[in-house]
Amino acid sequence: MRVEKTFLLREISAKVEESNFLYLVDFSRVTVAEIAELRKNLAKDGAQFHVVQNTLLRKIAENLSWPSFTQWLVGQTGIVFGGSNPSGVAKSLLKFAKDKEKLVTKGGIMDGQLYDVVAVEALSKLPDLPTLRATLLSLLLTPYRQCLYVLQGVPQALLNVLQAQQEKNK
Repeated sequence: MRVEKTFLLREISAKVEESNFLYLVDFSRVTVAEIAELRKNLAKDGAQFHVVQNTLLRKIAENLSWPSFTQWLVGQTGIVFGGSNPSGVAKSLLKFAKDKEKLVTKGGIMDGQLYDVVAVEALSKLPDLPTLRATLLSLLLTPYRQCLYVLQGVPQALLNVLQAQQEKNK
């Protein structure tokens, strides 16, 4: 392998390894202006879009010990990675694909697992990570909150009875 390709392989591998997800897309019918718009949309979520040769992607997958996704390495392949919100990035990516009707999502890999197009679409329908955390926290706190309401109700009921008795005695 030439020195330039080795450097490029190391550079891309380092960037992709920092992210916990990677989406593969076919961008063959997308214009340069539309790719610039896609990059702008993805940058809002901290993600990046890059065009990489399929042979380099195969080598990156081997270097990072990922499962084989060679079935998706056909035609022109672009990669989307980065950011801390995989569902938000998937949502932006699929919204762009739906609006422009040119970009095709091939699949993705997240935390070492392959995701096909259906899984990426399901992921895009999830709320963002802070919302999921807040929902989980709320679910975990609900039994404690209800228990406190019950425990608070007994003294409150006793107080109401005592106040009624006091009013009656006056």
